[in-house]
Amino acid sequence: IGACCSNAIAILIGLYALLNASASRSEFDILQKAIKHYQAGDLEEAIALAESIPSDSLIYEQSLNTVQQWQQQWQGAEALFKATEQAFYQERWSDVLEGYDKMPSIGFWQKKMEPLVKKAKPRLEAEAQGLLKQAYKQALAQDFSNAIALLEQIHPETPTGAKVQPKLKEYQQKQQIRAEYLLQEAYEQGGQGNFIQALVYLSQIPKETPTYQKARIKIAEYSRKQHLKEEVERQAALARAVLEKQRQSGVNQKPLLKVNVESSRSPLKHGLQWQEVND
Repeated sequence: IGACCSNAIAILIGLYALLNASASRSEFDILQKAIKHYQAGDLEEAIALAESIPSDSLIYEQSLNTVQQWQQQWQGAEALFKATEQAFYQERWSDVLEGYDKMPSIGFWQKKMEPLVKKAKPRLEAEAQGLLKQAYKQALAQDFSNAIALLEQIHPETPTGAKVQPKLKEYQQKQQIRAEYLLQEAYEQGGQGNFIQALVYLSQIPKETPTYQKARIKIAEYSRKQHLKEEVERQAALARAVLEKQRQSGVNQKPLLKVNVESSRSPLKHGLQWQEVND
C-alpha cells in the first residue's frame, strides 16, 4: 500500500505541476525526495521534507495528507513486524508468511522481514509434510474428518500445499460416502429397535457433510423412541416386581391390575398395556 500510495501521490502532484505553474518543479522534487527517504526507512527526514513545502503551494494540502498517511502506515508496519518477529521465535511459520503478505509496500520494512520469511519457508514445508503424513494415517483409519482438518492446516504457499487440493477433494468425497454408510447403518439399527446403537452411528456423521441434516432429524427421533422404550421396560419391570412380591407373600386375592406385556420385535408397537379387572 505504501509504495503504491506514494507513487500515486507523486503522479498526482506531477499532473498538478504540469497544469499549474504555481506548483514549481522544485516543490515536486522535494516531495519525490521525501518519498525516497520514506521508502528507505528515514521517516523523520521524509516528514521534514514534505512539511517544508510552502503553504501557498498547490501541492501543500496533498503533502500534509501524505505525511498523515505515512505516519499511520509506519505505525502499522512497525507493529506488524514485531508481531511477525514474535511469531518467528514461537515457530509459528504460517503466521510469519501471513505477516509478510500483510506488510504495506514500504521497502524498509519489507527488507527487514525478508530474512524471517527466508528461514520460515523451509520449516513451514517440513511442517506441511508432517501434516500430510498424519492425514494419510487418519484416512487409513477411515477418520476423514481429521484427515481433512490436517490437510487444511497445510499452508498453500508451500510446495506440499500446492499439491494437496486433489487429496483434499478425495477425502471430502470419501467422508460423504462414509457418512451415507453410517446413516444407513443407523436406519437398520433403528428399524430393529436398537436405538442406542443407531445413535452411536449417527453421532459419527460429521457436521460438515450434507448427510448431517438427515442425521439430526434421526437423532431427535431415536432419542425420543429410546426414552419411550426405557419407560416401557421400566413399567414392565415394576409390574413384574409387584406380581412377584404378591406371589411370595401368598396373597390369594386378585390383583387390581392385570399386566399384559406383549412380546414383539418392536416394543413401541405393542408395549405395555394396562387393563382394569372388573370380574
